[in-house]
Amino acid sequence: MYFLIIQLFKVEYKEDVLLAMTSCGIQQGSAFEGQNLDKMLEREFPLFTGLIKSDDERERFSMLITSVVDTKKRVQEFVQLLKEADIDITKNNILRVVMIPAEMIMDDKQQWEHPS
Repeated sequence: MYFLIIQLFKVEYKEDVLLAMTSCGIQQGSAFEGQNLDKMLEREFPLFTGLIKSDDERERFSMLITSVVDTKKRVQEFVQLLKEADIDITKNNILRVVMIPAEMIMDDKQQWEHPS
């Protein structure tokens, strides 16, 4: 069992990412809107960018998507579905995927379950 975190840096891919997630069985997640830290630093501290600001305001915004997945294979399927949709996350700074092993989860009956 893993806690999946997806940092979506290019929010224009949000629908593609959510569709790929549901297509490979990754559901019951949460999504949070935010700002890219590096873009915040550029705007608030121009010293970091040499006083040159970005024209593309969309780069400021990001999204954090979380879910619980049972296997690494689901996440590999997710990445493969994105590739099949011509979204290659290894070549473009579109998103970052993080998987954290989960020892225990609490189900809807409020009982601790140890995944095997």
